[in-house]
Parts: sequence; C-alpha cells; structure tokens
Amino acid sequence: MTQPDEEKAWEDYLAAAIKAFRREAQTWCAELLPVEFHTHRRAAQREMLLALRALIDAKLERIEKAERAAPQATRIQVE
Repeated sequence: MTQPDEEKAWEDYLAAAIKAFRREAQTWCAELLPVEFHTHRRAAQREMLLALRALIDAKLERIEKAERAAPQATRIQVE
C-alpha cells in the first residue's frame, strides 16, 4: 500500500520500521552465529517435524483401527 507521506498512518511507519529491523537482525545473526549453528538448527527443526509426523501417523492408525473394529450398521427393512 503506497500512500503519500502525509496520508500514512502510524501503523505504516511501524510496519516499515519492523521490516527494516528484521533485515538488520538477519544480517547480525548471519555475522554472529557460525554456519555450523545454522546447519544444526535446520537439522533439529527437521527432526522435530519428523517427530510430529510420527505422532500424527500413530494417531491416524489408532483412529483407523477403531473404525475397522467398530460394528458396522446393518440396514433393516421395515414393513
């Protein structure tokens, strides 16, 4: 949203400041933290997602097992 300076709300200025700060922070982190840190952080994030996938898969298995074990409804013809 591009507005002339006199029409910008304070939220627009705040959003621009936050974006600029985030860009600077990313630069600082890249300079301060070694590459090995980022490699391990990504690996840990991947492992966490795999652990969550295992939990979801186990829950789905329990649901499917319960559905297979549940008695099936039978249609009764009423006269």
